Amino acid sequence: MPASRPRLILGMSSGTSADAVDLALVKITGSRQERKIEVLEAMEMPFEPSLQQRVHAFIQKYDLPLAQLDRDISFFFSDCANIFLEKFGYLNSDLDCIASHGQTVFHHDGDPTQGSLQLGDIQLMADRCGAPVIGNFRQADLHQGGQGAPISVFADWVLHGEIEDTVAILNLGGIANISLLRLSQPPMAWDCGPANGPLDALIRKNSAEKCDLGGEIALSGKRDQNLFEELVQHPYFSAELPKSTGLELFGPKWVDDICDRFPDVSLEDMLATLCGIVGYSVSSSLKMAPEYPRFIYCCGGGRHNLALMCALRAALPDVVIRDYSELGFDADLREAMAFALLGDAFLLGEVSTWPTTTGGKKSSILGNVVHPCT
Repeated sequence: MPASRPRLILGMSSGTSADAVDLALVKITGSRQERKIEVLEAMEMPFEPSLQQRVHAFIQKYDLPLAQLDRDISFFFSDCANIFLEKFGYLNSDLDCIASHGQTVFHHDGDPTQGSLQLGDIQLMADRCGAPVIGNFRQADLHQGGQGAPISVFADWVLHGEIEDTVAILNLGGIANISLLRLSQPPMAWDCGPANGPLDALIRKNSAEKCDLGGEIALSGKRDQNLFEELVQHPYFSAELPKSTGLELFGPKWVDDICDRFPDVSLEDMLATLCGIVGYSVSSSLKMAPEYPRFIYCCGGGRHNLALMCALRAALPDVVIRDYSELGFDADLREAMAFALLGDAFLLGEVSTWPTTTGGKKSSILGNVVHPCT
């Protein structure tokens, strides 16, 4: 496909919390860092509570009928795409492709041979949406011995790689991950460790709520130093860069183990301590990098958690922490845009990983494409 021709791509992403699907319709021309990107329309579509609960239950126990969950998520993602296009007056035939990340339900704990699993059958989606679908974005890198994550760094490099300084983009989703953008050098990227995942799991364990909205409960607590010193000994925090992790390591099972070993720590203090762990994991991982950023731009749901942001600033006193929106793009659309750009890279045959971002033996073209059968 010639890079000079405009491409219309619908990017779709759902984080590990499975609370909503983010959709962004993006018009792209050009290639590599010379791309021109225009977000035409965007919206968020919440998961049905029962489907979200089934995703959480699978991640916690891995004992649900996987095929049925995969099919239901495929139908849900397809419905989201079709509703989005109808709402904004676009035809499926207008699209060059849909770029769908799917729903992550498993990611290895550092050993890429264990794999990474995203539900959402892209053939079923292509048939139901009547448009080509690009997905399976992690597999090519895993086959090269890479971590398969983080992969949104490609979009950060395209959109912000020419900033005149070393900067970091920090995504505070279920897991915290960083893109480190360096002038005239390939970017670096890695998963720092936990973010919202264990915080949300702790709230669900102790109440009917889904999260500590705004960090209000954590703000009423204080760090338990004994618990903090125990948790920072986790071997993941000292593992070499690049590295990746998931809720298999820092999710409900981790929270259950912490609660069993520290039964006298209150909910408020445990939340405050876990926020401190997020700050520690970001700070300690940055100290391993060859360059230290002057600025960190935060995106993801965790940036709305005041306790988490306070802990982050306390752990990084020498770094200016800003909202990702100051870079000129909606922070809530960052992931959907990232997968639209990964889909575009696939269409143009461009590599979208580096050994410095995933640890793969070489750079990879990410994704597979399928076309409607009907």
